[in-house]
Amino acid sequence: MRSLFLVSGGLDSTAGIYRFKEMDFDCLFFNYGQRSFRVQSFYAEKNCRRLNKKFMKIDLQNLGNYFSAGKWMRPHEPITHRNSVIIPIALAFASENGYESVYSFLVNEECRYETNKPMIISSLRELARSLRVNLVFPFLGLSKSFVLKLGLQAGMDPKMTYSCILGHKYHCGKCSQCELRKLAFIEAGLKDPTLYQVI
Repeated sequence: MRSLFLVSGGLDSTAGIYRFKEMDFDCLFFNYGQRSFRVQSFYAEKNCRRLNKKFMKIDLQNLGNYFSAGKWMRPHEPITHRNSVIIPIALAFASENGYESVYSFLVNEECRYETNKPMIISSLRELARSLRVNLVFPFLGLSKSFVLKLGLQAGMDPKMTYSCILGHKYHCGKCSQCELRKLAFIEAGLKDPTLYQVI
């Protein structure tokens, strides 16, 4: 049966769709008001189309606007615990549209800085069971550098991915996601082909 893959255009989810490209799945992208959603969406769709997978986009930008309302500066990522918002919607969508599983490509680095992430994941899995949908985290516990290697082995072109939270044409090279991206290539012992504004 079909699965639903959550994609962001970044290294991890792009590695995921290439790693499991032989599976029957559709791709789902969320615009939750993140500053980089246009560039993320561009690369997410490009990779999904390259693999002949259906690409769908859900627009939650107004929701992101409410999360950031009243803050003196609009954050680049308006919803800190975005997976606790996005994944339940994906599960409900999957349940009502005949998908057997939902795949989320969280890696070890994404869990390191949120002490409550294990509790959130446990609750999401319980919700999935109640909806009779399998919630799969195939890269949970794996490092970003290892996942990068998996993606490359499966045919992913890292130049066709986007990680920066600022949403400019080129990666800024300084934000937290750019730093994690650079570190992944270093730890993997690979040359980083990414064009950064600041090295």
